[in-house]
Amino acid sequence: MATKIRRCLYVGLGGTGMTALLNTKKTFLETYGEIPPMIGFLGIDTDGGAYKKDLDSKYGKVFLTPNEQLPIIVDDARPIYDVSKQHFNWIPEENIYALTSMNLGAGQVRTNGRFALTVNYRQVESKIKTIIDTITQAQIRNNAKYELLNSNVEIHLVFSVCGGTGSGTFINTAYLLRKCAPSCKITGYAILPDVCEAMSKHGMAKVKPNAYGAVQDLDRL
Repeated sequence: MATKIRRCLYVGLGGTGMTALLNTKKTFLETYGEIPPMIGFLGIDTDGGAYKKDLDSKYGKVFLTPNEQLPIIVDDARPIYDVSKQHFNWIPEENIYALTSMNLGAGQVRTNGRFALTVNYRQVESKIKTIIDTITQAQIRNNAKYELLNSNVEIHLVFSVCGGTGSGTFINTAYLLRKCAPSCKITGYAILPDVCEAMSKHGMAKVKPNAYGAVQDLDRL
């Protein structure tokens, strides 16, 4: 009997989102003995280094492949801003100092995360479309091992509202996902300050301010 399953794309933003993807991938592997072909993963981060974390499973190491990762790095962020200020009028004047090269993260600055996504918008859009096309191709729909529960792709977006990348990109990413997949069901999962503070005691100064800013943006939009 074929296993009933939904076509799903899991998108993780920032370090927290990438970790969530890794654990989700492990769960699929240990449940089905493989990653079903109608399941996709995409981790988006301003850290330009490959995400090298892995988890042990009964089937060996679980990790995110290069095709499941998309660095949205920005070299020379300030010059880009200086020649295109009209596109970034949402950056507060007091945050302009933080616009440095973003290849090791957003420095817990929310506007840096949004800036990086804006600069890499076309690349992110193309990657999303490619993954959605991959998990909806015809030969997957006719796979005898799995029975699809519906015809649409479900998208699950995981992020933290406490740092720079996740908190700064989740709204823009949600709009982009809706543009790429107009009929898809999109569900968001936000990690809140209490969770971040329980996980780490270092670098917590901007956690609650970032979360407050994210909630303000949601309320306004």
